[in-house]
Formats: sequence, structure tokens, C-alpha cells
Amino acid sequence: MKRLLKSSEGMALVVVVFITAILLTLTGSSLLFSRLGLKAVSHHKTGTMAFFATEAGLSHAWKELENADGVNDFDSVYGSPAGTLVVSNPDFSGTSYAVTLLQSVSSPRMIQVASAGSAPNNSRARLEVWLRRDLGTAPKALITNGDLKLNGNSNLLGQRGGAHTNDDMQVTGNPTVQMADGLTASNSVSGGGGLDDGMDITGTPCIGSATCASNPQPEEYKLNSNPERDAYEAGHNSAPVYNIPEINPAQYANAVAGSSGGYILKADCTVVTGAGATFSNGLHTGGGTVGAAPSGWSCSGGTWKVAGNSAANGVFYAEGRIDVAGNPGSSSFPWQVTLVARDSIKISGNPYMVPFSTSSDSLKNILGLTGNDLEISGNPSVVGTGGGLFAHQQVKLSGNPYIKGFIMAGDGRPTWTGDPFTEGPPGVTMDEVSGNPTIIYDGDFGVDLLPPTVTQVGWYQSF
Repeated sequence: MKRLLKSSEGMALVVVVFITAILLTLTGSSLLFSRLGLKAVSHHKTGTMAFFATEAGLSHAWKELENADGVNDFDSVYGSPAGTLVVSNPDFSGTSYAVTLLQSVSSPRMIQVASAGSAPNNSRARLEVWLRRDLGTAPKALITNGDLKLNGNSNLLGQRGGAHTNDDMQVTGNPTVQMADGLTASNSVSGGGGLDDGMDITGTPCIGSATCASNPQPEEYKLNSNPERDAYEAGHNSAPVYNIPEINPAQYANAVAGSSGGYILKADCTVVTGAGATFSNGLHTGGGTVGAAPSGWSCSGGTWKVAGNSAANGVFYAEGRIDVAGNPGSSSFPWQVTLVARDSIKISGNPYMVPFSTSSDSLKNILGLTGNDLEISGNPSVVGTGGGLFAHQQVKLSGNPYIKGFIMAGDGRPTWTGDPFTEGPPGVTMDEVSGNPTIIYDGDFGVDLLPPTVTQVGWYQSF
């Protein structure tokens, strides 16, 4: 009996030890897997941090490439050696990123960049992205540096149907404006010269809908009481300044000379065509081929004029003024033309126009660019997709022009060394729109002169 009891006690001890060993093993395993789980969670967290840092680097680079501030803009990065640093941030909330150039290609102009992000636990992420340079677009159909008067019954239509001035705006009559924030002014403080009103609205503008172009206009979009006008003025003063670029015709002389269909219209009333022409401050100094005046063009006193019902298509650079008083083109066969004048451009009569088709990026989608003033009157029509119109000084619209595209006037700013027209002639002292002009712009084309838009066209993620 004693022997049996001793045997049972021994077996119990063995079982207890065995069970204890199993429990200890399970506990240890549990602790091990718990530590592994915590470590995995930690690595997942830091890996996610690294990925987001990579995306932050790409977003930073994207803005830098298209902000046109002169530092690491798309055009300055394009063609640089592989490995060129675009942007970096060595301390970004415990993470870091660096974006570098991999390669550049043309037709279309694109760059490939790599954004590398890092986080604690030696976590890394990497994105390789292709970015394409698209021509820059204007945010509104009419933009001026100087005071702007909107008189009469102007129509600013399209997805970007609106007007902005970096100074004061006076709105009278019954303008039609499609954008809800279609009228904006950057100057809200009186006392600086010019209009000195910030934004001053009278009359009954209709703002904020394409239906404003209908007849009758919808009452809900009309500012037909003083409280409504005052409220709109208060909400649209102090708008951010839009940086109008340097509008210098001299920068286009070489491109016109080398362009197919390009003509240099000299101040001495002679004409030069063909590549090889040289220029100084926008004036022809030699080279090229001297030829006859293009069809439909005549010259007197340095002013080049189109007065008839037809004129040669092409890209025209004038050392003096351009005056289009005739009616070239039709709705079926518009006059294909790009006008660049070192002095002013005046368009009247009833021409039908579209920008001349050119392979030159710098000239693409430009209808007119002048180193002085731009005057448009009569009933000219800019058809098709449209084109950009640029004046270094002021713009004046009257009559019933129909313009697909946008207009930009610099009020003489920014200037450049040797600028021959720091002040406009007495005839155009202020940017002014009167009569019944229509300007339609949807942002459906861009111009090389404006800050480019950068578009992502492909990407690859690696770890």
C-alpha cells in the first residue's frame, strides 16, 4: 500500500512538472509573438510614415516646378544632369524626403523624378514619377496690373469668365460674369492714385452663372441693390495679386524670324524673312532675306497696316505699330495670324482671326502681343479655340468684339532694361472695357509665356 502511494505521488509530481513546462512554454511563446506583433505594428507605422513622406516630397516638388519663382522651376530643372536635387526636407515631423531628377525627354517635354522618403526603424519608400510640362493658362479671361474700368454691357463667359485687377476696379452698366468670384481686385485701400476705390460696383451686374447670358437674366444672380453690391465689394477686395509676366516683344523676334510663315516688318517699311536674322533690343540688325511686303499689308511711317478684305496668313513681328482696319478672314476661313509688335496694336473693322499654327512653343496660341497698348474696337472675331492677347501697357476694348481666349495687360510692369515704352500714349491711359464686347475663356489652351502647368503622366512605387 505504501509502495502504491509513493508511486502515485511520483506520477503526480511528473504531471505537475510537465503541465508547468507546457504553461511556461505557452507563456513564453505568447510573449514572443506579442513582441513580434508589436514590432510588426511599429514597422508598419514607420513604413506608412516613410510612404507619406515620399508623397509629401512629390507634392513639394510639384509646386516648386510650376510656381515660376525662378528657383527649380520646370524649365530650369529640365535638361539638368541626372541626380540634380529638386527639393528636400531633412526633418519633416520625424521623417525626411528628397526628390531628385532621373532624366528629361522631349516631344512632349517631360521629366522623371524620384521621391525618396525615410522614417524611424530604417523605413524607406520611393516613388518614381513622370511629369509633363503643359503650357500655362490664365485664371480669368481679363487680367490687368493697373486700374480697370468695366463699362457698358461686357460679357465675360466660360469656365474662367471673369476679370481681375491688381489695382482698383470700377464696374458700371450691366456686365455679365460667369464665375461666382468673377470680379476681384487686389487693392482695397484708397489714396494711391487712379480710381482709389478698391472695388466700386454700380449698375446691375449679373455674376455667378452661365445663365446670366440669357434674356431675361435670372434675378438671383443680379446685384440689383446697394446692400448686395456692398457685400460683393467687401468680399472681393484684397484678392491675391496675380503676377503678370514680362510682356516683351523683343523676346519673340528670333522665334518669328525662324518660324514657317514668319515675317519681320521693319520700321523702314522693308520686310525680312527666313532664319539667320539677328536683333538688338527687338530691332533687326542683319541677316535673313529681304523680301516684298506680305499680301494685304502696307506700310507708312513705320506703321504696318491691313486695310482690305484679305491678308497673308503667318506670324508677323513689327518694329513699330500694327493696325488691322480691314476685314480679312471669314467664319468659314478665318485669318490665321499671330501679331507681335514692338509698339502698339490696334484691331478694328470685322476680321475673323485664329492664332497661326506654329511649332514654336513660345509663339503657340498667341494671337497678339504688344510692347505698348492694345486697342480693339469695331466687330472683330477671334474664333476656334481662341488665343491669348498681351499688352505691356494698357488694353482698351469698345464696340462689339467677340473674343475666344483671354487678355492680359501689364500697365508697364514688369519693365526691363531698354524698355522703349515705360508709359503709354495719352490716348490709352487706363485699362477700360466699354460697349458690348464678349470674351469667352474655358482654360482650354495655354501659352508658353505664363507659368507652366505640371501634369503627372505615370508613376512607379518601389521600397
